[in-house]
Amino acid sequence: MKERERQANESFENALEEGRNRPLKGLIPLKDTTTFNLNPMLLGNISKSGYFLKSCNEVKEWTTLVDEIYYHVKHVEPWQGTAKTPSTAFCLLLRLFTLRCSEKQMKLMLDHVDSPYIRCIGFLYLRYATDPSIIYKWFQPYLYDEESIKIRASMSCKEITVGAFVRDLLTDLDYYGTRLPRLPVGIEREIKMKLLEEGRIKERAQRHLNNKKVMEHFERVGSRVQAMYGDEENEVTWYDAVVDRVLRKDDDTGVEFCIPKFMVTFPEYENTEIVTLGAMEMPGVDHSVSAQPRVVGRDVSFSSGGGGGGRRDDRGRNGDQARGNDYDRRRNDGDRGRGRGDERYGRRGDDRDNRRDCSSAQPSYSSRGYDNRDRDSHNRRDRSRSRDRAVPDRGRREGGSDRGISNHPRHGHEDSRGRGNNVDASAAKSPPRKSRQELAAIAENKRKLLAKYG
Repeated sequence: MKERERQANESFENALEEGRNRPLKGLIPLKDTTTFNLNPMLLGNISKSGYFLKSCNEVKEWTTLVDEIYYHVKHVEPWQGTAKTPSTAFCLLLRLFTLRCSEKQMKLMLDHVDSPYIRCIGFLYLRYATDPSIIYKWFQPYLYDEESIKIRASMSCKEITVGAFVRDLLTDLDYYGTRLPRLPVGIEREIKMKLLEEGRIKERAQRHLNNKKVMEHFERVGSRVQAMYGDEENEVTWYDAVVDRVLRKDDDTGVEFCIPKFMVTFPEYENTEIVTLGAMEMPGVDHSVSAQPRVVGRDVSFSSGGGGGGRRDDRGRNGDQARGNDYDRRRNDGDRGRGRGDERYGRRGDDRDNRRDCSSAQPSYSSRGYDNRDRDSHNRRDRSRSRDRAVPDRGRREGGSDRGISNHPRHGHEDSRGRGNNVDASAAKSPPRKSRQELAAIAENKRKLLAKYG
């Protein structure tokens, strides 16, 4: 037993040294070239297993290892059964660590069409040993891959998709009886935000597939659309684009896409890119932060404005509501302050309230009977202000007072639509004028009040 253990350790050290001596040109850099971030118990069991020793002696090239995965790997669980025997998949994963893998070879593994287990061992290679900052760049094209795969050895366990497997590697640390290396906090937060955005893109693509008119527009060459674009210097955002070509299969591999892709040109920058269906929208849709949930959650309309106008109306109503609530809050605060003055000065506060109510040219939104859900709130407010300006100021000039506006029908009544009090519309528009004697009496009464109360 000691001799077998010595031979196993020697074979493992030779394999490690073989990998370190390989030329670095084109190889994916590894963070740990000794343990490869594997659990110590799992690493020890693999390095001493007979299958791993056999693979070290017989598997000397990357192509031979890929063939070995194709013929012998049927799941990607770390352990084989309950005896803590390392699985074939993880034995070959460790052998791949020692052989090293170039970027070109990794791309071939991730896109391999013969076996999904070849692809999954490639994902495990990246997740365990490579720089965390480059993991998402490799994983992103496969986040929603629909190919089925069996993760566990048990026959009763259900299959999952390659996309679900990839997302689990990014979000979970537990991996079927072992632990994945922890990602740095900043990178983990960034990956979760990107996964959330990818989920929105997926929902958007599904919504487009369910809308026949939208798909007909996208698949028409020359159609104007909006598409997402970003690079190392510019963050991802929406730009106007023109559809140049519809891609239904990969030009290199010939594999048909489940969801078509599109080659579009961005006139603003004169560059051509390939974008997915979920990264496209109808022209005119508002993609601001406040409107983003509405863009994801509702169908695209073919009316003029593309749906952005409805969201602008919503923002206008919310703004009216906020300003109205703020106005009412300030007015209530003033009422509470006047209440304290009433306790100290008695009727003096009431008189001040009466004068303030008579001279107020802008009642609160609640007193005007506005419905915050009404779409034309801006128009009504503008019309009301116009009526304020149209009121004759004869009372001010002749009576020497600003109380002449108290006769305006909007004070104590509603507008011409008649909400609140039952006032005839014609009477509201044309208030009766007071005679000179009545105006003189009002002015004299005011002079006496001012002389008495100051």
